Amino acid sequence: MVEDSLPRPKHADAWLRLLRLPNLLTVPGDILAGFLLAPAAASEDWGQLLLAIPAGIFLYAAGLILNDLFDYAEDLRQRPRRPLPANEIHRENAAAAALILLWIAVFSAAFFDALPVAIPLALCIILYDIGLKRNRFLGPLLMGACRAGNLLLGAAAASDGLPAHAAPWIGAAVLGLYIAAVTHLARNETLPGTKFPPSRIGRLLGLLIPLQALLGVAAVHRFPANLLALALLPLLRLHRRLASRFPPS
Repeated sequence: MVEDSLPRPKHADAWLRLLRLPNLLTVPGDILAGFLLAPAAASEDWGQLLLAIPAGIFLYAAGLILNDLFDYAEDLRQRPRRPLPANEIHRENAAAAALILLWIAVFSAAFFDALPVAIPLALCIILYDIGLKRNRFLGPLLMGACRAGNLLLGAAAASDGLPAHAAPWIGAAVLGLYIAAVTHLARNETLPGTKFPPSRIGRLLGLLIPLQALLGVAAVHRFPANLLALALLPLLRLHRRLASRFPPS
C-alpha cells in the first residue's frame, strides 16, 4: 500500500518529455526581455512580471501538448517512442492538461491587462498546432509570432496592456524573425545535401537565450535594471544538460 502511494518516476518522466522540459527554459527570457524593453516599470509592475513568466510558460507548454495531440497519428508511424503513442500518457489527460494550462495562462494575463496579447498568442499557438505548421510559409511565421507574442506578454506586464513604446515591438520583430528563419531552415534539415543539418540547427537554437539576453541588455533606458538580462546566460548550461537528458524521441 505504501508503494502504491509513492510517485511513479517513469510517469513523471513521460510528462517532462511531453512538455520538452529543456524548451520551457527558453520562455522566461522572452518575457524578461519584453519587460525590460518596455518603458520603466513602476514598483508594482515587477510583481506583474511574476505573473507574466508563468503565463508564458503555461501557454508554451499547452502548445507543446497540443502539438503532440494533433500529431498523434503521424507519431504512431514515425515517433512511436513519444509519450502519447507509447501510451505512457492518455490522450484525454493530455488534452485536459492543455486546456487547463491555456485557461490559467489567459486568466493570469487578465490580471495585468495583457489579454490583447495573450488571446492572439493562444490563437497563434492553436492555429500552428492544428495543421498550419505544415504550410511552407505560414508555419515558420506562426512559430515566430508565438515567440514575438511571448516577448510582448512581458512588455504588457510593464505597460498594463499593449506597449506604446517602439522598443518592445522592435524586439518582438527581431526575435520573431529569428525563430521564423530557424524554423524554415529546420523544415529541410533532413533533406539530402542540405546546408543546415540538425547539428547546425541545434547550434542556431542554442543562440536563442543569448539573443534574449542581448535584447534585454539593449534596453539602455532601463539601466541598471537591463543588466538583469545577463542572469539568463547561466540557463544555457542547464538547458544543455537537460537537453541531453530529455532528447527528442
